[in-house]
Amino acid sequence: MAIKQEPPVRKCARPITLVHEPKATKAILCLHGYSGYPGELALPANRLFEAGFDVFVPRYPGHGTDGEDFLSTGAKEWIGMAESTLRELNGRYAQVSLVGHSMGGAIAVILAKRYAIKSLVLYAPALLIPALNHGLVSILSLFVKKRPRDWNRDPRYSFFDERDPDDDLYLGSQYWSWLYPRQLRQLSLIRREAEQALAETTADILVLTGENDTTVSQDVGILVIEKGLGNNNWVHMPKATHLIPYDIDRATREEAMERTVSWLSL
Repeated sequence: MAIKQEPPVRKCARPITLVHEPKATKAILCLHGYSGYPGELALPANRLFEAGFDVFVPRYPGHGTDGEDFLSTGAKEWIGMAESTLRELNGRYAQVSLVGHSMGGAIAVILAKRYAIKSLVLYAPALLIPALNHGLVSILSLFVKKRPRDWNRDPRYSFFDERDPDDDLYLGSQYWSWLYPRQLRQLSLIRREAEQALAETTADILVLTGENDTTVSQDVGILVIEKGLGNNNWVHMPKATHLIPYDIDRATREEAMERTVSWLSL
């Protein structure tokens, strides 16, 4: 039997580990989004490390490699990687908090229900995605492997991961230039579980949304405030897009980073 060869992981997609010497007492687990990669969270990871936290950004299986590898994974593996990392950190640190972007925000909510998490910061969490129709992607997933979509690199977004000069073109050709119905169904399953978990989540949540976000509804802020059981705060940023951790507007990025550090330092 032929052994499947693991595809190479792009440098910017390799896990980020920032640990003080001696190690800090508090750790932050940062979770990237659907079809994303750890390097997208390089800016908040570095800011949190500078603030005194040890920071960890794992890579979900199937991400940062290629489209075929992506198709071989799903919600179980993505949540599983985040959860196994959290369990390991819980055994080493007095306190672990979570930062999640988009799908990573939804996974953070799921984990916060399962574990005693004190604080979360969610960037445009994938709890409300108007364009994601669960029934439609479920049907399409039975017949369509992938469908092309328009994607062009936008140079206005900043790249904060120094391990690669810029990997947008390659990753764009593998992930963002295609719609993968099966994988979108996996995202929808995570979204549904996270929305249900929110009502049983006692963590204190800071949720950040953007006026120019065309993916996640800004009503997710209201959802977190009304359903979450912790002391929650919603900040809506008028110039933010969906890509808050590396957004176009510098002042918006800086506000998001400052609020992140302040919230997790409470």
